Amino acid sequence: MIIEFLLTILIVGIVTSGLNIKFDRFFAILLLIFLFGFTIFDAVNIFLWIIMLGSLMILIKNKEKISELPKNMKIRLFVLVPFLTLLASLLGSYMFSVSPQSVLMTVLGILAALYGLRLIFIHFKEQELQFEKGHPKITKGCGFFGPIVSGLSIGFIGTSLKSLKIPFAIKIGKMNSKQVYLGNAITAFFASSFAIIFHFLLKPIAPNIFYQQMLLGMALWTGMHYTSELTDIFFKNKWKKIFQILIGIILMVVSIKIFMSF
Repeated sequence: MIIEFLLTILIVGIVTSGLNIKFDRFFAILLLIFLFGFTIFDAVNIFLWIIMLGSLMILIKNKEKISELPKNMKIRLFVLVPFLTLLASLLGSYMFSVSPQSVLMTVLGILAALYGLRLIFIHFKEQELQFEKGHPKITKGCGFFGPIVSGLSIGFIGTSLKSLKIPFAIKIGKMNSKQVYLGNAITAFFASSFAIIFHFLLKPIAPNIFYQQMLLGMALWTGMHYTSELTDIFFKNKWKKIFQILIGIILMVVSIKIFMSF
């Protein structure tokens, strides 16, 4: 267990540092399955703690920016978003509780392929990260449907679909990258917090197993976070595109491995 733990925090820490990912560490759920040997049910439950803590850290780091937001924006982010994610994560958690392992693994394989293709082919230009105001209709649509999509996905398979949502918001919607990322972090925090509760209620496990999953998730997040912080200084911007393509190729290989395991 110690070797698996160290390898996981090292691999995920380096990958997320190179990709500049702070909370939706998709590689972690893959390693929980293929390195630790957990079932997808246990892996998702552990991963929910990782995504919850990661998104919480982003909220803490941005607390001053959040406090400066207009009142109507705060209401939307901390009243409407939690309400939408509550309903969506409940539905996603129910789907998780009644789905066989083969269905969840199939979805995981599809997501690995989609995330891999995104990393290989979709890259942001500098000017795209400087957008101020997005397309009005797309911005409103993302504001309403984004929490629903992420809540449903987090409840069902653990991941928030951030790797697909952010390219859409920036490339198609011309939305502000920092606002989109912060909005996704808020959504992920509420959705993962609700999903942790719903998973325990809808697919009950022994209390000692729940606490073991919680402690492992917290320990993994702590190790991943500080590994990412320490290795970030070694990643130069000129390397990041090549590294992103490499990780995309690896995800495609993992996707093939998942489908070959059936």
